[in-house]
Amino acid sequence: SVDVIEIAYFHSEDKVIFIKLKNGKKLPIDNTLKKTETVLNPSEFYRINRKYIVHISAISKMYSSSKSRIILCLKPKIDDEQIAIEIEKLGEFKQWLSN
Repeated sequence: SVDVIEIAYFHSEDKVIFIKLKNGKKLPIDNTLKKTETVLNPSEFYRINRKYIVHISAISKMYSSSKSRIILCLKPKIDDEQIAIEIEKLGEFKQWLSN
């Protein structure tokens, strides 16, 4: 069992869902991202795209890669992967950040 305050983000990798803890540890879970999303506090966690649900404190940096796309840098760092916010979620994501 893991305390929710230790979670940086959830991610899907090769059809397995993992929890990435703030200390860098990675744990598999027996759940889908869709089901996981329904039990999380929406003011703290946000479904960035089909592969990631992130805690607001895990976002270390954001930058625009184009007029309609934002790339996130997460902590702990993700090797060789850029996390892009889906275009249709940009407005909702910006509102989530401002709350």
